Amino acid sequence: MREQELGKMKKGHVVDSLTMGRLIDESHARSQKFGIDSMSRNTSQECISDVDLEKRRAANDELLQVVLPHFAEFFDLLSPDDFLIAAIDADGYILHITGSELLKKQYRQRNCAPGFRWTEKDVGTTAISMCHKHHIPIQLTGADHYCNLAHHLTSSSAPIFGEGGELLGILVVSGAKEFTHPHTLYMVTTAARAAERQLRVTRRNKTLALHIGFFDKVIESASTGLLILNGEGEIWKINGKGARILKSDNLEGKHISALDGLSLDIEQLRSSSRRWENKECWVRCERGTVPILYTAQAVLSETNEMLGAVLVFNEMSEIQKLAENIAGAKAHYTFPMLVGRSERFLEAIDLAQKAADSTVTVLLQGETGTGKELFAQAIHNHGNRSHYPFVPINCGAIPAELLESELFGYVEGTFTGAVKGGRPGKFELADGGTILLDEIGDMPHHMQVKLLRVLQTAEVYRIGARKPVKINTRIIASTHVNLSKAVEQGRFREDLYYRLNVLPINIPPLRERGNEDILELAMLFLNRGTPLPRTFSPSAQQALVSYHWPGNVRELENIVQRALHRCEGETLDAEHFALPVKEHVRHVPTGTLKDMEHRLIEATLQETNNNMVESARRLGISRATLYRKVEKMRDTVYPA
Repeated sequence: MREQELGKMKKGHVVDSLTMGRLIDESHARSQKFGIDSMSRNTSQECISDVDLEKRRAANDELLQVVLPHFAEFFDLLSPDDFLIAAIDADGYILHITGSELLKKQYRQRNCAPGFRWTEKDVGTTAISMCHKHHIPIQLTGADHYCNLAHHLTSSSAPIFGEGGELLGILVVSGAKEFTHPHTLYMVTTAARAAERQLRVTRRNKTLALHIGFFDKVIESASTGLLILNGEGEIWKINGKGARILKSDNLEGKHISALDGLSLDIEQLRSSSRRWENKECWVRCERGTVPILYTAQAVLSETNEMLGAVLVFNEMSEIQKLAENIAGAKAHYTFPMLVGRSERFLEAIDLAQKAADSTVTVLLQGETGTGKELFAQAIHNHGNRSHYPFVPINCGAIPAELLESELFGYVEGTFTGAVKGGRPGKFELADGGTILLDEIGDMPHHMQVKLLRVLQTAEVYRIGARKPVKINTRIIASTHVNLSKAVEQGRFREDLYYRLNVLPINIPPLRERGNEDILELAMLFLNRGTPLPRTFSPSAQQALVSYHWPGNVRELENIVQRALHRCEGETLDAEHFALPVKEHVRHVPTGTLKDMEHRLIEATLQETNNNMVESARRLGISRATLYRKVEKMRDTVYPA
């Protein structure tokens, strides 16, 4: 056929009778060239095994699932005793045939059966082979077929295409030529087009199902709770994490109002979404009350129609742990990092290691600068709470009026300047982990009462809250104050003391740990962060071990660092330390008792460079008492 006429053929469209005649003539010529026997069937025709046929059927399962129901529709109009219907794959192999058993037996005599390949090279001119070659609907009758065995038949075939225009298969209807009718070709072509549409829908549904499955997996993999609402405020989807947080398994399909305490207004959410960011609330659900932090976001269509909303939420405890991890509330020291070989120091470490394996309250006692917080960190890191927060708080450094909010937190609107949404306290932030109550001996008396209640009930009340928050926090307390004496003096509650003093650990001062520990620690501080190795001269070592170290390890570290800045060489001498000289001059006190007290306080403050903590320790009084006495001294000297 001339190229211009071939170019007029459109894939999948029926051609005019003149063009069809030329196509048939050309196919006959090719059939003769291929050596096809027009008088008998081709005994060497390509036919696959039953196993390979099943493989091809499986590979074309989607196609067969769509076209086979059309076979039943054909037989609503055609008799199975008169017509046979077949499905052929893209390579020309017959996959399935439907018709009467007699008709199928007759067609098998000319190799028209499942497993045989029906291309032009195999069988010559047929409706199947021509449709396979030209990708257009074909109807052949009588002598249009190349083989005489088919001259008593009529055949109508139509191609089935995929979304990309590729040939997926062929439908063919064949029967006696006296039943030839142009409507048969129309029926087959219509069925092929319907199959294409159904295949597209099926594939899109599968793609949609994959997307929905992936969407479900994404929702389930989220580390926060996710809740999706429709436009009426009904819960369409909630992920597993969200169901666990809300302790409910059957929320889907219910209205959002089922979560008592959430108070989400869908219409208000649409107009002002910022109002629903990082909201804190207590949700009352089936199995209890849960404090959560949530953000709600409206979902709008392209035309600004309200489709629904998405809520992202988590338990307050999870948010707090995340905040602590970001803020760096983490213990860094471990037992191997605690340097020392003295017997008393090793005894303290051994006791601390045993404490790490238990959950009892630990009381660390020792002078300022002995390393009480380092011990607390090591205990935390050695136990099963090491993956949770370690939160230290200095009970003596925070003003009494602020300590309660620091420890227990507060709810929104409690006082002027309160953070919107409220704020958790240190106990909540340490939930699951450890809280270090440093300088517990300086805690105000009214706070001692509230701390005792926390120890007894394992729950805290935020300031302004009506309901408590359950906590699972290990408590380690530390102090430089002799608590037993403080109890005797009425400065510390006896019941709280016994609650804290479950496992006391006394950390020895540096001066009692021996020369070996002093020099080992000094060498550690000397070479920490220094690119070049340095050492101490004999005179420097003698100065180090001779000094009484009132500030303990902290003072030793500071003095070594100061010496490094004064020394230009690799060896540090005694002169680089500039250790303070303590003169031991005995003075006979004179004057009134109050005068003697004033002079003693002044001398101690001068000796410690106005270090109130160390002065209070040396005087055997609390820091708060020292502050009061100093204030009275000033009022006496400078009366108003």
